[in-house]
Amino acid sequence: MHYILTALKSEAKPIIDYYDLVFDNSHPIPIYKNDIYTLLITGVGKVNVYKALTTYYKNKNLGKSQFINIGIAGGHKNNCDLGQLFLINKVFDDFSKIPINLQYENYFGLLKNKVNTVSKPITNGEFKRKGLVDMEAYEICKLIKKIDAIDNLFILKIVSDFMDLNDGFLSSKQVYNLMEQNLVVIDSFLNAIRKLQHYK
Repeated sequence: MHYILTALKSEAKPIIDYYDLVFDNSHPIPIYKNDIYTLLITGVGKVNVYKALTTYYKNKNLGKSQFINIGIAGGHKNNCDLGQLFLINKVFDDFSKIPINLQYENYFGLLKNKVNTVSKPITNGEFKRKGLVDMEAYEICKLIKKIDAIDNLFILKIVSDFMDLNDGFLSSKQVYNLMEQNLVVIDSFLNAIRKLQHYK
């Protein structure tokens, strides 16, 4: 099975629409699925990710699985563009000094970047570490290492802002549009890693 993990419903909705995923009401967390993909909406932040993934994957026989975290992230204005999609190859945490490396033999033509997982949104534009900023990736990495294998995890991040949203958060419509404009590339990537899994 191929598990897609998003934090927000607005991140998930374009994927749900694109693949005609159907709501599964048999779980305490929002799940949408078809014969190929199962999408989990974890909620924002490390605590929600921990609760969602440990609840869903408890005592679950995964077999051959892939996990794909897809979502928005803040970026530095001089190093990226709004709406730009990256495949993440290194994940940092604002409390841990130990990075998690995601090494792939094939990057499928996507640009690489690193992501820093923080506990609170950065809204003043001041963040010294290089790379992108999100609130879930590091916790997802930690849990997938326990649930399955880190080699089966892929993280895609779309730049949504330059960490300067002092007047509030992005609207659901803005997030939906950012995801939607990258769907063709995301679909191509998902098809490519599905084929890759058959050769393992």
